[in-house]
Amino acid sequence: MGKSSLIIVLGLGGILSFFTLRLNSNSNENSRTTINMFEQTQARLIANSGVEIYLEKLYKNPSLINTKSGEENLFNGTYTVKLEGTLPNVRVTSVANFEGVKHTSVADAYLEPISFPDVPAGLYITTTAFTNTKLTGDMEVNGSNHDLNGTVLGSGEPAVPGISVDSDADRTAILNGLSKPEKVIGLIQSTGNIGHPSVEITNLGMDWGKIYQYLANAADQTFINDIPNGADLGSLSTPVITLVNAEASYNKSITINKTSGAGILIINGDVKFAGNFKYQGIILCYKNTDLSFESTGTNQVIGGIIAAGKLVDIKTSGTMNIKYSLDAIETVKANLKSNGYKILSWYE
Repeated sequence: MGKSSLIIVLGLGGILSFFTLRLNSNSNENSRTTINMFEQTQARLIANSGVEIYLEKLYKNPSLINTKSGEENLFNGTYTVKLEGTLPNVRVTSVANFEGVKHTSVADAYLEPISFPDVPAGLYITTTAFTNTKLTGDMEVNGSNHDLNGTVLGSGEPAVPGISVDSDADRTAILNGLSKPEKVIGLIQSTGNIGHPSVEITNLGMDWGKIYQYLANAADQTFINDIPNGADLGSLSTPVITLVNAEASYNKSITINKTSGAGILIINGDVKFAGNFKYQGIILCYKNTDLSFESTGTNQVIGGIIAAGKLVDIKTSGTMNIKYSLDAIETVKANLKSNGYKILSWYE
C-alpha cells in the first residue's frame, strides 16, 4: 500500500510538472506572439503615417516629387519615403522599421482640384433665395463675355444670361420687378443673341448647402471681424478662397476695407464694402446675406455672383457692375490651390 501510494504521488507529481512546464511554455509563446504582433502593428503604423506625412509635404512643396527622404524618426521607429511620378499623379513608397520588423506601404495618389461651382449667368438666383432676393441701387448685370479687366471681348461671345433663375415662375417675377430692364444684358435664349432684358432659366439642380460647406471647409482664410485694407483677398495669379462669416461676429456685421480681391468669396451675414471694390472670380452669397457697397464710386464683380441663401440683399450707394467673365473664372480655377491628395489605391 505504501509503495502504491508513493507511485501514485510520484506519478501525479510528474503529470503536474509536465502541465506546469507546458503552461510556462505556452505563456512564453503567447508573450512572444503578443510582442511580435505589437512590433508588426507599430511598424505598419509608422509606414502608413509616413505616406500621409509626405503627401502633406508634397502638397506644400511640389518640388519634392521624384525624391527620396532621409531616415525619419517616428514612434520609436524609423521610416524612409520615396515619391515617384509626374504631378498631379504620385506613387508614395514608405518603408518603416520598428525593433527589427520592417513594413512597406505603397500608395498611388492624385492631386485633386477644388470642385468649382458652375456660374451660369452674371447673377444666378436659386429658387431657395428667390423670394427674398433684393437688388437695390444703380446696378448693371451683363452676361456678355468680358476680359479680366471688365471690357467686353469682341462681340461678347460666348455669352450667358444677365440673370438666371431656376423656374419660369421665377423668371416672370424677375422681369416684372425690373425697374431698369435695359441694364440687365446678356444672352436671350429664344434668339441666341445678346440683348436686354436677359433673364433666363438655368436650373442646375445643385445642393448649395453642401457646396457652401465644402468651400467653407476648404477656405484659405476665415474672417469674423472687420477686414483691414492690408488683408490679402487674393489676386488672379494667387487666388484664394475667403469665407466672410459675419453671423459669427460679435456685432453680426463685418466691414471690408480692402478694395480688390480674386478667387472665391463666400459671404454669410451683413457685409459692407467700404471702398470702390473690384473682385475677380465668384461671390457666393449663402444663408442670410446682406451685401452693401457703400462707396459712391464704381464697384465691380468680374466673374459672377451666385445668390443661394435664404435671404440675399445686394445694394449699392454708387454704381454696381456685375460683369460675366469666362477668362476670370477659368484663370481663378486654373490658379486656385488644389484640394489635396486623394488616395487612389493602397498596397501593403
